[in-house]
Amino acid sequence: MTLQRWIFLFVAALLLLITIVFIYFLDIQNPQRAAIEEAERQAIEAAGLTQVEHVYHQVWDKESWIVEGTDKDDEKVFVWLADESNPEIVKASSGISMQEMKTSFKGEHPNANIIRIQPGLLDNQRVWEVYYSSGDETNHYKYDFYSFDNGALINSYTLPNRTEP
Repeated sequence: MTLQRWIFLFVAALLLLITIVFIYFLDIQNPQRAAIEEAERQAIEAAGLTQVEHVYHQVWDKESWIVEGTDKDDEKVFVWLADESNPEIVKASSGISMQEMKTSFKGEHPNANIIRIQPGLLDNQRVWEVYYSSGDETNHYKYDFYSFDNGALINSYTLPNRTEP
């Protein structure tokens, strides 16, 4: 075989491998993508959303999906989908915003490194979930739950540190 045929075979095998890996990762992501699309569909149906801005997935006491979007009155709303038969629709103006939550949190914990802030449920109560590292010498990872309505601290959980072997 000539050098050109070896190069052709190598490139063809490489393209085949890339295609197989791409299809494999698409297949892995399909259930998650389908769940997100179903949450969007339910929120659009329940709240009459005209635009979906973000879909949050939270698992704490139970699995819940929270869809953030704009309704037909051009108001920002959150739709909590924890109980399929009873979605809860809440206008964003009735609670504090994510930016207000972040500003308030950073005021209380100036050294903390925020990893994620998202809406969620804790004991069937609407909350802002803040996942962060403490930023001090212990560098614990923590979850703080604040009331969605007024930003009051509800509960805090500290994850145990991992020990390196």
